[in-house]
Amino acid sequence: MLISETLRKHPPAPATVRVVTKPYVLPGTSVQLDVGVMIMIPIYGLHHDPKYFPDPEVFNPENFNDELKANRPNNSYLPFGDGPRNCIGKTEMCFIWNRH
Repeated sequence: MLISETLRKHPPAPATVRVVTKPYVLPGTSVQLDVGVMIMIPIYGLHHDPKYFPDPEVFNPENFNDELKANRPNNSYLPFGDGPRNCIGKTEMCFIWNRH
């Protein structure tokens, strides 16, 4: 929980960029993302959004207890990105965490 909270407060990268590979309409809007458009995912912004992390400026390892993690959307915590182009550090950290 300490490592996860540290990475939430200080993510290795403030944002990540992806290219749209198939047309997509943002849920709840009429905004369509066309193939080839580059989008920026604001990792720092997600990690400091009070909707996902109450009182986001406070260092609180309890943000990563089992109950709070289960109630948070999957992609609201992205210290290493996600998907097929995520950071190799994610794989290494998962290996280390799962050994203990």
